[in-house]
Amino acid sequence: MNLDMETGSIVVIIAVLIFYLRMILMQRQRAQRIRYERQVYAINAAKAKKKGKTPPPPPPSPEYSLLSRQPRDRIIGIAGAVLILVGVFLYSALNPWQAAADYWWVALSAGIVLFSWLFQPGAGRADA
Repeated sequence: MNLDMETGSIVVIIAVLIFYLRMILMQRQRAQRIRYERQVYAINAAKAKKKGKTPPPPPPSPEYSLLSRQPRDRIIGIAGAVLILVGVFLYSALNPWQAAADYWWVALSAGIVLFSWLFQPGAGRADA
């Protein structure tokens, strides 16, 4: 088995894995937050039922947005998207700068990591 992978490809794969790991962690955090809110509601409804009161209606399921609300994070995310496009352009055959063609992976991997700034685990509810 001969795996001839260049350094650039390995670095880009690692950057993509970091991006997806970050997305998985944000999804788990969101699921834990929803689970906690449901447990709190169940406890409060049980207490109200014991006292003979009618329990309040369940809260609507929260609408979450993973996009950051910070303008700085959005600018960094857009710059990351531009760097991804620059990296793809440097890798393509249309690139007139052959000296920069060897370093396509720097722009691409930096763009992937910067693009992940657009998504924040603490972005919270969409209506907040």
